[in-house]
Amino acid sequence: MLKLTVVIVFSLVLGGCMSSTELSKMSENNVKAGRYYESIGQPQAAQREYKAAAKHKKQSEADETILFDILWSLLTGK
Repeated sequence: MLKLTVVIVFSLVLGGCMSSTELSKMSENNVKAGRYYESIGQPQAAQREYKAAAKHKKQSEADETILFDILWSLLTGK
């Protein structure tokens, strides 16, 4: 069982999987940055931030991210 746990954790770390909470926070930060860029007259930069926010939001709702959250909570007990 320990070997399986180590393999799962190792594969998740190498895969660069992020938790849905981290991705949601990144999405919120991108939206804030987009608003800032709009306020200083940089519409192209704002558009890039909004696209990044949409991408992070979509990733936070992906099946792999939810699976990562479930596995992480099972492994850490949090």
